[in-house]
Amino acid sequence: MLTMEDCLGLANLEAEEVAQIAAHEHLPFMTALEKGASLLQEPWGDAAVRQMVWDNLCRASCHRPDEAACLMALYNDTCTRHPNPFDRRRSPTRMAGPQRRH
Repeated sequence: MLTMEDCLGLANLEAEEVAQIAAHEHLPFMTALEKGASLLQEPWGDAAVRQMVWDNLCRASCHRPDEAACLMALYNDTCTRHPNPFDRRRSPTRMAGPQRRH
């Protein structure tokens, strides 16, 4: 049987990162863990995880400054753990999407 720690290790995510994915996407924790693991399989997955934490940080900074300080520390940690600079907005598949066709 897999434990929660096993699942987090397999996904290469911290529990706090999964909690932020869950909050950002309005998902239960285990579903967010699956989503996070799936995202990290994509070349742009690191950037997506960082962006979700950043979005939550921006939202918290307006209404909950004490939580924002904790999220800033988590964001810095997430940037260190997931440094891939790939920008999914510049992805070749995105460039070929319906909004770019002429």
